[in-house]
Amino acid sequence: MAVRKVLLLPKYEKILRRKSRPVKSVNRSVRALVRDLRETLATQDGVGLAAPQIGVLQRVCLVVRGTDEQGESVEGREPEVIALINPEITAQSHEVARGYDGCLSIPGLQGYTNRPTTLHVRALDEVGNVIDYEFTGFDARVAAHEIDHLDGVLFLDRLETLDDLFYLVDGPDEEEEKVRMLPYLEVHPEYRLMPNEREGMPTRGVKTIMD
Repeated sequence: MAVRKVLLLPKYEKILRRKSRPVKSVNRSVRALVRDLRETLATQDGVGLAAPQIGVLQRVCLVVRGTDEQGESVEGREPEVIALINPEITAQSHEVARGYDGCLSIPGLQGYTNRPTTLHVRALDEVGNVIDYEFTGFDARVAAHEIDHLDGVLFLDRLETLDDLFYLVDGPDEEEEKVRMLPYLEVHPEYRLMPNEREGMPTRGVKTIMD
């Protein structure tokens, strides 16, 4: 078991944009990968982590279920870290919710995207059993985000406009809010959305926009 380096944009964009390979069997190396993901996530301020983010192009990710958008536990229950191996979205709600996406591989940026409010996912667990999961609310957003990583899709690709992208910056000490959101285009007004060339992506995305 080991804490692994989380790959960041723009340096590792080529890896983060690649599609991951399915896991052939849940063997010792896959279980070790899951443990590494768990240990790495425990050192981060995040609610999910996918194998490509630590440089492993296998269809394995973690989803923390039972938190709100601030990462706090909901309804007094302990958040649960779920490993999804070869996850497949079997159904999703037509209803979508607008909310924010953040990403450990894109630190300091946050964007508003539309995600399904309910997601049904079939995946293997850590011993190879097939499990059907239902994710709702913020949990559905987290699961959709992490499964996107396995297809080389970043939340930047889900933006409809760069007006929905923000820097997270420290607020003045006297402010009650310690972190505030600064519109990305106030810093980089020259950037615009680029056509997304990924097959099957219904929205417009961006090339590397990090400075």
